Amino acid sequence: MTSFSVHTIETASDDSKPLLEASKQAYGFVPNLHAVMAESPALLEAYKTVADIFDNKTSLSTTEQQIIAMTNNRLNGCTYCMAAHTSIMQAGNVPADVIEAVKTAAQQ
Repeated sequence: MTSFSVHTIETASDDSKPLLEASKQAYGFVPNLHAVMAESPALLEAYKTVADIFDNKTSLSTTEQQIIAMTNNRLNGCTYCMAAHTSIMQAGNVPADVIEAVKTAAQQ
C-alpha cells in the first residue's frame, strides 16, 4: 500500500504553507486531506479552488452539497470520507432522516 506524508504547516513546502494556513484559518484545523495534498502545492491549490467554487458559487444548498459529497464518497468507497461528511452534515443540522437515507443508499 502506498503511504503518504501528512504535512503540517511546519513540514510543508514554502508553496504549500500559505494554503495550509488558509485551511487552518477556515476550519480551525488542517484537514488531513489538505495535509496530504500539501505534498503537491498545485494539487492542493486546485482542490481548494474547486471546493471554493462548489461551496460558494453554486445555487446548491449546504445539504445538497453534502449529499453530493457523500454520494461521491460512496462511489469511491471512502468510508473515512463518509464518516467525516456525516459529522459535517450533523454539525450543519442536516435532518437525521436525510443523513440516514444517504448512508442507507451507501450500503446498497
